[in-house]
Amino acid sequence: MYTYNIKKENSNEYKSAANACFSTKAAAPHPGASAPGPSGPVLRPVLHHPYHLVDPSPWPAFTSLCLLWLLVGLVLYFHKYSAGGTVLTLLLCSLIYAVSVWWRDVYRESIDGSHTSKVKDGLYLGMVLFIVSEAVFFLGLLWAFLHLALMPTVQIGMAWPPVGIVPVDWTRLPTLNSVLLLASYFTANLAKNAVDKGNMSDCRNMLILTILLGVLFSYEQYREYIGLPFTFSDSVYGSTFYLLTGFHGAHVIIGFLYLAVCLATYKMAGPGRSTALDLSILYWHFVDLVWVLIFALVYVWNGSMPTPDVESCKDSACVLQTVLRQLRLDLYSHNPDFFEASM
Repeated sequence: MYTYNIKKENSNEYKSAANACFSTKAAAPHPGASAPGPSGPVLRPVLHHPYHLVDPSPWPAFTSLCLLWLLVGLVLYFHKYSAGGTVLTLLLCSLIYAVSVWWRDVYRESIDGSHTSKVKDGLYLGMVLFIVSEAVFFLGLLWAFLHLALMPTVQIGMAWPPVGIVPVDWTRLPTLNSVLLLASYFTANLAKNAVDKGNMSDCRNMLILTILLGVLFSYEQYREYIGLPFTFSDSVYGSTFYLLTGFHGAHVIIGFLYLAVCLATYKMAGPGRSTALDLSILYWHFVDLVWVLIFALVYVWNGSMPTPDVESCKDSACVLQTVLRQLRLDLYSHNPDFFEASM
């Protein structure tokens, strides 16, 4: 809307009205074009709106370029080029720097009072749209996994898991990881409840506990990886498994780093002033939900699929597949180090 301030010489009314206008950070005025009025007073339209006009920033474009070249670095590294690892490390550091300074600028804007209710709504909408895009990404990976599992092709022996692949025992580390993320769901909610009540000490403690649970999840995921009897290149089973669990693990790391930033700035938060914490907890719940789907489909359902017995086979190909599968299982159960040595 437009507000017209009538300027008069030595007018106390004008000064008090102007101070009231410009002291409201929730709707900072943006001056419009001056318009001459009748003789004496001068009408100066002042435009008020609750939005934040962001200053020009190089970080969005720089972050996009870092992401683009990071993919190039990954390709170089995967194809074992001589400088692939160095290029990938430099680009990853550049991406971390760009995201950090961009995050720093947004944090400074919030301190300056630029995050009005409308701006906060925009931040919430942006996080929701980002989560939706990530959900579609994981949905595509899960769709590929289910398609391959329900309709295995002749290239993998028309069997799922493929011949020679030993599924992960879901009753061990995957179950432990599920318990860790389930506990972090409640601790994150307790942190949010504490900040809404103004109890910042409890909020700090619950954030620390949530971060520790996330770090422990990542460590247990690493322990699972180093003990698996198959690699990324072991047919489509290995590629889909590592893509699903690996990307989820990356999201877990991003999630507890986000929570760590909220922990470092928790003293600035309070009831009604915890947008960053709200968004980080929303993202963390998304990570929890994705893990529930991965655990149910990739670990439990996939690990519980029946394997054919020799007695039920009707042709020689089925007998060969069954014998090879049983041999692989027997070798792994007696000597798991055999597969690590052979790879």
